[in-house]
Amino acid sequence: MEPFAYHTVVHALEARRGWTEERRFAVAVHHAIHGHLAYSRYHAAGRQRAREGIGEEGVARLVNDFLETDVNPAISFISGLRHPASALMAYNAYNAAANLGVRTSVTIAYPGVRGVGSLAASRAMVADSDDPQPCRTATLSVMGSVLEHVQSGGQRMYRPMSLSRLAEFLGRGHGVAADVSRAIEDDWLAPVADLPRKLGCQKRTMERRLKEVGLTAQSLRQADRMLRATAGLFSGDSATAIALDCGFSDLAHMSRSFRTACGMTPSMLIAIARHDDKLSGSPSRLPYRRPQESLRAESEI
Repeated sequence: MEPFAYHTVVHALEARRGWTEERRFAVAVHHAIHGHLAYSRYHAAGRQRAREGIGEEGVARLVNDFLETDVNPAISFISGLRHPASALMAYNAYNAAANLGVRTSVTIAYPGVRGVGSLAASRAMVADSDDPQPCRTATLSVMGSVLEHVQSGGQRMYRPMSLSRLAEFLGRGHGVAADVSRAIEDDWLAPVADLPRKLGCQKRTMERRLKEVGLTAQSLRQADRMLRATAGLFSGDSATAIALDCGFSDLAHMSRSFRTACGMTPSMLIAIARHDDKLSGSPSRLPYRRPQESLRAESEI
């Protein structure tokens, strides 16, 4: 099987023109479910950037731009951690578990005043190719930005907590994708077949309008599940309870979904979240609603 690269570094290095807000949203939804692209694209984009002479700051700017709309469980989870040591643990666990063309291991080069001063990275090539400098820079920029976010108490980057918030951030808060996202978020366990009635339109109309922006109702619901379950990993609930509360058929279904999205299992991530609890002692920044809590809130309105 061909090795992969994380989608954010691929899109950042390619940095193609013509990224509309609708496309950014659709791509973010897709990569919440499938977080990787072919390693060959990553390598080709890195070599092209090297020929152009792009510097580290230029690569970092591109990476940070795409990180702000990244709702894949890997980034959502790591950026939700509260202690730098936990973030490094999670990043290295991701690199060890995912089918990547290059496995990066990050350590602390020297401590800083507020935690980590600088990072040192080792790169183990799995793919049979060279390792262009822009590729190395992009990969380390991801971890550097996320680590700064963790050290800042969650203030460094914009982190969308839901698909509807992401749509608003991109200036598409009143489009069909945002409308469907809000309907799913209001009642995430309801069948997709109920959405047209809630939106006041025909099924074909909803499907056509979503198709025009590169989406389906099913993909929006699955991306919502992934965001919701990622927040649930910090809740202290069992993986089975999280799976059922978020709308997966069972734990095996949720585990397959996480492996597809980020190469890791919910059990691996829960272990890191519990370790983070011991180190930080502060509550999670990621909001997590259980079905019974949602029903209770509705009854109080």
